[in-house]
Order: sequence, then structure tokens, then C-alpha cells
Amino acid sequence: MAEKIRVIVDEDKCYLCGGCAGVCPALAIRVSASKWEFFQDKCISCRTCVNACPVGALSAEPLEGEP
Repeated sequence: MAEKIRVIVDEDKCYLCGGCAGVCPALAIRVSASKWEFFQDKCISCRTCVNACPVGALSAEPLEGEP
């Protein structure tokens, strides 16, 4: 089973382009004109969003308490 992750945004790098939200198959990210939101309960830990970010603003860390 794949490791469960939490996606972290570097707000200094992120310019709210929405590319991560656009590729997320689980709709776990929402981007508006003023903020970035991550919904842990929807995340399937695929890291597609991390790989899609054009400025490297996203990273992933293991979710505490998960195998």
C-alpha cells in the first residue's frame, strides 16, 4: 500500500495558477484568487499535483500516524 502523504505549499513560491488543482484526480486541492486549500480527506497520495507545479511550490511529507 502506498504511503499516505500531506501536501505542503510554499506560499512564497505559489502564485495561485491552479495547475495543481487542475490535475488532481481526487479534487483534493482548490485554488482561488486569494488562497490555496488542501483537503486531506480527499487526497489519494498520488503526488500528481507536486509533479505538476511549474514553480516547485508543492512538496509532500508522510502523514503522521499512517503506515
